[in-house]
Amino acid sequence: MSPRTGRPPKGEQSRTGKITIRVSEQESQKIQDCADKLNVSRTDAIMTGIDLLQAELDKK
Repeated sequence: MSPRTGRPPKGEQSRTGKITIRVSEQESQKIQDCADKLNVSRTDAIMTGIDLLQAELDKK
């Protein structure tokens, strides 16, 4: 048996941090809609949004 079990990380680094937030049903649906349109997970859709926000703030 392998000494390491579990799912390997998808990206170049594993995601060990955890943030818990409350969202409304509409906000949850928006996140899911974006993830579906991009064909990615909800986490990846949120991370894409954060990257876009950071790029916009870096312009200023």
